[in-house]
Amino acid sequence: EDPSSETYTPKFVNLPTFMATPFFPEVTAAWTAAKIENDEIPAKEFLEAAQKFVPIFDRLGKVFYPVKADVGGNVDKLLKALAASPAPSLQQLINAEKAAGKHTDKNSAACALLWFKRAMEFVFTMLQKVCQGVDGTKAAKEAYAETLSKYHGFMVKKTFDMGLMAAPSTETMTKTLGPDQDSVLKEMTEWVGVAKPLLDNIHSYLSSAGLDDQSKV
Repeated sequence: EDPSSETYTPKFVNLPTFMATPFFPEVTAAWTAAKIENDEIPAKEFLEAAQKFVPIFDRLGKVFYPVKADVGGNVDKLLKALAASPAPSLQQLINAEKAAGKHTDKNSAACALLWFKRAMEFVFTMLQKVCQGVDGTKAAKEAYAETLSKYHGFMVKKTFDMGLMAAPSTETMTKTLGPDQDSVLKEMTEWVGVAKPLLDNIHSYLSSAGLDDQSKV
């Protein structure tokens, strides 16, 4: 029927309910491939795994877009640093930068790794709480209070606190991450188990190298 004719009546079709494709299996496989060796994390493999994680923020909704910008932007900085100064591990990449005296620059790889780690600790803690039965909205607020908020000044903290009031419930969250809640929570738990030693390793390295700047933004 011609839409331009006066008699045209738009036809509405009842579409089937959207079923999200599983998010975690491919992501967990990539994080598993970034194996810690001699207490160091392989740079290329880990940054590729980190890139695969970034789309979770599109699924979880616009409330997480500031975190997406933080995680994704810092992964991009680290990839550029690695391309400019190839190194087998994250630790060796930052150590070389530190030896050159460039680690305190605003756009340094050291600074990028620090803020990537902090943003990921927030998301990790939120997902870990969801796996343990805390509802998604509460988990997001608690995770922020325990992690990122420590490094945020009054205005940034206020903006985050207001935004997280709209954080999704576990039911809403899991619908975006796979076909059913049980499988999503199982897969989420697997990712949490794989991610923890990697994030702990980065935290330990930054602390021991004197790169865990406590300044607030």
